[in-house]
Amino acid sequence: MKEEVLESFSRQLGTEDPATLTSRSNLASILRAQGDLPKARELGEKILEGSRRTLGEGHPDTLTAMNNLAVTLNDQCDLVRARQLEEQILESSRRRLGADHRDTLTAMNNLAVTLLSEGDLVKARELQEQVLESRRRQEGMEHPPTLTAAMNNLAATLRAQGELAQARQLEEHVVESRGRQLGADHPDTLRDKGNLAATLRAQVPASRSSDLGPHTSTPPRTNPPRRPTCPPTRPRSARTRQPTPGSRGNGARA
Repeated sequence: MKEEVLESFSRQLGTEDPATLTSRSNLASILRAQGDLPKARELGEKILEGSRRTLGEGHPDTLTAMNNLAVTLNDQCDLVRARQLEEQILESSRRRLGADHRDTLTAMNNLAVTLLSEGDLVKARELQEQVLESRRRQEGMEHPPTLTAAMNNLAATLRAQGELAQARQLEEHVVESRGRQLGADHPDTLRDKGNLAATLRAQVPASRSSDLGPHTSTPPRTNPPRRPTCPPTRPRSARTRQPTPGSRGNGARA
């Protein structure tokens, strides 16, 4: 059905009309969800090329197309190309919106996730600390994005660096806050307890962290897991990717 709609738009409006690009974007999202990454990538490249030509490099729809293609590239483990796109998105967002705008923080978070996957823990941590500081200042310590995309991701990077005390401090705050907001048995609270338990187990014998329940730690994220297994040399701790606001249903990440 999506292919028929796309063909109709392309025939009537042209391949680079906004309606055609939207239809292509939706089809690429479906292809990626179905696991057909080569076709999703091919379509994503065409969408980005068309957006750049018709709308310009810094247009919000072009940045959305970059973001969506970066998702597919990450799913294919093409981290170098994904990082290049995400660096362009961040640079453009900083220039147009400022360093503390939520879209800029989203772009910063997404780039940090890819850097972490590449094993560049130093740069990932630097970006995540900036995101956390800005979100703390603007939204406070209890706001969900501060807890998830900022605190959880930074804690995962700190754990990967062996900074267990700092990771534990952040994760304890997340567990306490989430339990207060959602309840002790909410899936998000249980996931956060699993993350904290993993850090405690790295610090002390397993018996000291048994009160947190079985070892159920999963990579902290706000969106469903999307990635295949990539080469084992790259860390897989934090995969919280966020959609670019205003995306056409093909969003993200992250």
